[in-house]
Amino acid sequence: MVASRTLPRPGPGGPTAGQPLSIQTTTTVPAQGVGYRCDFPGCNSAPFQTQYLLNSHANVHSQSRPHYCPVPGCSRAVGGKGFKRKNEMIRHGLVHDSPGYVCPFCNDREHRYPRPDNLQRHVRVHHVDKDKDDPALREVLAQRPEGGTRGRRRRVRF
Repeated sequence: MVASRTLPRPGPGGPTAGQPLSIQTTTTVPAQGVGYRCDFPGCNSAPFQTQYLLNSHANVHSQSRPHYCPVPGCSRAVGGKGFKRKNEMIRHGLVHDSPGYVCPFCNDREHRYPRPDNLQRHVRVHHVDKDKDDPALREVLAQRPEGGTRGRRRRVRF
């Protein structure tokens, strides 16, 4: 069985402007139980476990960005770039709300990373010369987002 999903093409200009973009997604599960595959031309994503995840993935192939940052003046606010997924918009909010994480190895103390994983990626790319036993490096790599589980469910054991 094939499920068809029609998404609007964005913006003026071009021969396909305003015409719907049809995305077809397969809903058959192969005998091996691999999952649901995206049939969009050129898409090589791994199979999805559920039809819901496949339908959510279809947004990747759409030009629609329905979620906007609520902060006025942000480049991702209404009229700006926006986000395809709500969780990306929520994560982006840390740019505005986070106290920031500063690299202990850089001279520029003004530059702050909104999330610890951003700082960790920076350190891994730009400070490969640091000894893995360096206490400052170990502290950076051990940092976790403030707020503990931040959006993840916590399992309660009795």
